[in-house]
Parts: sequence; C-alpha cells; structure tokens
Amino acid sequence: MSALPPPGPLDVPRRSLGIRIRRVEDGLMLGFRDEALLLSDSAEFIYRSVDGHRTVADIADEVAAEYGIDRAETLGDVTEFLVDLAANGVFTW
Repeated sequence: MSALPPPGPLDVPRRSLGIRIRRVEDGLMLGFRDEALLLSDSAEFIYRSVDGHRTVADIADEVAAEYGIDRAETLGDVTEFLVDLAANGVFTW
C-alpha cells in the first residue's frame, strides 16, 4: 500500500471532530485519543487559522505576515506542522 502524497499549497485542512480544546496559561491544550498537546505561539496561530476554508498557502501567508518571516520557508513549515497533526488525527484533508 502506498502512502498518500503530501498536501499541496491549495489543499484545505479541516479540524477533526472530537478534539478537546482547553485554553491554558501557555496556549491551547488539545486532547485527542489518550494524548495531550500544548500549542503555543505560532502553533496556536496556525491551529486557529484552520477553518475549513483557508488553503495551506493562505495559512502560510497569514503566518508570514504575522511573524514577518519568509513566505517560502513558512509554507514548508506550515505544511509540515499540518501533516504532523493530521497524522495524529487533529486535522483532515
């Protein structure tokens, strides 16, 4: 069985149902399966940007503008972050 190709800049991530979200002092705590993940700073910004309408490229543009960093580098980082969380069931494509 072959792996799915990685998402492209025009793919749209969506938040998965059943993820528990709690605001904590240091950011957002996501609860899924029997795990917890703390998102802070840029990770929280990316998570909040996923709305089921924005593409990966749109989210990368917002991150680049918010943090004043290179868009090309940001696109790769955002894609990697989304893929990692999708592998844990936090996002779907």
